[in-house]
Amino acid sequence: MKVYLLSAAGVIFLSVIVSLLVPEGKLHKSVTFVMRLICILVLIQPVTGIFKIGGDAPAGSFYDYEYICNIYSDNQSTELEKLLVKEFGADTDCTVSVEHQDGQFKVTGVSVEVNGGNNKIIEEIYAYLDGLKYINITVYAKSS
Repeated sequence: MKVYLLSAAGVIFLSVIVSLLVPEGKLHKSVTFVMRLICILVLIQPVTGIFKIGGDAPAGSFYDYEYICNIYSDNQSTELEKLLVKEFGADTDCTVSVEHQDGQFKVTGVSVEVNGGNNKIIEEIYAYLDGLKYINITVYAKSS
């Protein structure tokens, strides 16, 4: 607030000095108009902050990263289910966990529920996902 008051007083003082130094005539009217306009802009500057006019918005404030992560997670889960059907012919329910960290979307874990699976297929799917560099892998048979 102190900075604002000092800058406002400085601009008004500068406006008065310029008005006194400029000779009378058309130039005086133009310079006076410009200086008054500058004074008005400086004086209404706090009001523009209330309405977010010309202010910088905090970085990332326009994005709902939780929503984007959910959409990305759903998409990755569906694609992984399709891939496991193609590779193993297994009916699965997959959940890929995605989080926004350090400005990037990262997969933080994967869970695969194998419908009607045996231990062999569960181990193969686990090894396959480990080969794809997934982390926090959980593969289990669906309990009836």
